[in-house]
Amino acid sequence: MSQPIEGSESTAQSSKSRGKKVAAIASIGAILSAIIASACCWLPLVLIALGASGAGIAAGLEAYRPLLIVVTLGFLGAAFYLTYRPRKGVAEHGCCTTEAAEDGSCCPASRPRHVGLMTLNKALLWGVTAISAAFLFFPSYVGLLFGNDDRTVAAEGGTRAVLEIGGMTCEGCAAAVSQAIRRVPGVQSVEVDYGSARATIVTDECCPIPSDEIILALERAGYDGAFVETRNGQGTGPIVDRAE
Repeated sequence: MSQPIEGSESTAQSSKSRGKKVAAIASIGAILSAIIASACCWLPLVLIALGASGAGIAAGLEAYRPLLIVVTLGFLGAAFYLTYRPRKGVAEHGCCTTEAAEDGSCCPASRPRHVGLMTLNKALLWGVTAISAAFLFFPSYVGLLFGNDDRTVAAEGGTRAVLEIGGMTCEGCAAAVSQAIRRVPGVQSVEVDYGSARATIVTDECCPIPSDEIILALERAGYDGAFVETRNGQGTGPIVDRAE
């Protein structure tokens, strides 16, 4: 009678070990896929900060974002199933079957250690879920982290220009556009509105608007730009339409 019990115990322990490994792999996969799914927003910001070109990256990664979200949810679902699924056989008892444990004919179960490990695994899984959610929703709150220029766009004594921006796919792109334009010498402040796909810029009044440099900075960051209007001096000068 002892051999079948020992065999059942060995099988159950092996199955539990495999389940833990698969759950760990699923958790790691969920984090990685969530990071890649939001890379269309955070990667251009990193590249711009490093002085590298992010041309085409946002648009290219944005196309795969829905698929990567599904993959992330699939990994999380697998991890939750493997962590919370009911345990059978000898999983609850270290040295005998569940049936034998119920009639008191086997050794005591080592439940405290088992419960402690399960609690730790569940806590880690929820931590993984929180990290994955933070990356998945990064495009929704990145604008709060990398807001527009603190300096007022309508500041007096500068030349104001409005550009139409092409290629933005989320609020992260708006932050990347703002960072790229802000690096151009002569630019005092920048405000990018993702909803209208426009950027309002104030440059030094003493000098012409560095339009070529601004357009080049946008192209290097992977976006298109076209000046729509400019306003000189104190904001009361004529508007020059350059869309034509």
